[in-house]
Amino acid sequence: MISKNSQRQSSKSLYVTLAILAVGVVTAVSFESSAIAQQQSSGSKMGTIASIQNEKGKPAWIVAGAWDIKNINSSSPVFNATFNMVMLNGSAPHKHTITDFKMTGSPSKQNKAVTYNGTATVTLKSGPASNVPISIKLMGPQAMSLWIDPGKTNNHFGNTPIYGIQHRVG
Repeated sequence: MISKNSQRQSSKSLYVTLAILAVGVVTAVSFESSAIAQQQSSGSKMGTIASIQNEKGKPAWIVAGAWDIKNINSSSPVFNATFNMVMLNGSAPHKHTITDFKMTGSPSKQNKAVTYNGTATVTLKSGPASNVPISIKLMGPQAMSLWIDPGKTNNHFGNTPIYGIQHRVG
């Protein structure tokens, strides 16, 4: 038989546990909201690239790396990316960087996507290629794509965009 004191202690313990859980949830939600607000006010986004690129119309390359874009609320956002490429069989590993992004026009908004068009410098085996047209698309709060003009890169990145995800800054 459980005494009334034991029941009161159990009830009190349950209330304390629930109160601690409630404070934890409120703190987590507050932190999450703060991180989102900081990201929006800083005008920065970053993330990872994880994509499969085609060669001659068939999947041939794994692309993985990191990207960031700063000052996205300005007329001169700064985009940088560094990623590795390797064939699906693990051969021919190499690295690329994209720097010196210069936006042309203004960002275009369609549904929940914002597209930044411009030119950048892309490193290739033969050396850096300047003024390569690129298009950076931020799709909602989680996805991104990067299109690199195949004509200016000897079709090195295939005929599809490079895809990635966005991470929160903060």
